Amino acid sequence: MTVADLDPAVDDCLENLKRGALPLAQAARALGLDGLALVLTRAEGLLPEPLHLHGPLTERVEDLQLVHGQGPSIDAAQRGHTLLVSDLTTVPPEVWLGLVPALTRLGIGALFAFPLRVRDVTVGALTGYRTHAQPLTSRQLTDALAFADATAHAALSQPRWLTDLSALPFSPAHQAAGTLAQRHRLSPEHAWLRLRSHALTHNQTLLATARTVLNGDLPLEDTD
Repeated sequence: MTVADLDPAVDDCLENLKRGALPLAQAARALGLDGLALVLTRAEGLLPEPLHLHGPLTERVEDLQLVHGQGPSIDAAQRGHTLLVSDLTTVPPEVWLGLVPALTRLGIGALFAFPLRVRDVTVGALTGYRTHAQPLTSRQLTDALAFADATAHAALSQPRWLTDLSALPFSPAHQAAGTLAQRHRLSPEHAWLRLRSHALTHNQTLLATARTVLNGDLPLEDTD
């Protein structure tokens, strides 16, 4: 693939990556997406971590995937799968059980997830959404793959993208899990599972559940 093959707007995104910026908003516009998320692969057994988000529904999209423990971001980041779902209503019910109806109610029509690979290692994923069902054009797919490849390599030279924990969108959820672990003498993994389980069974977002725990308004026993 040569620079000439890419949309000029995507070329600008790649130049911004080289300068150390993470142009998610710019890339979303260039690719015709309503939102875009960068998630990082974590240790085996841990769900990928959403690091940077753009778009009015992106936080909710990633929140739902964390609550359900499955979804395109997770498949792309953990398994290295590229997922092009141009119409969510066509996804079989057994795929991402329970997640697709929740995304549809949220107003998501299409989802596209691209693994971030460096050589043979998947370090994360880029996941974009549209509020309407529509496939990527061949040009948009080429541009998205190029942006994902450049982002993967840029992440290795921009550690501040990964280490600024104060800016993590889901830091309240980790804090709440830490509270559960300390007070109930749970492992971090068990505490995180209880937090997600409470959010799922009570039809809440993970972040709303976490903030309730941190505010002391939710008895910790209610997360059983």
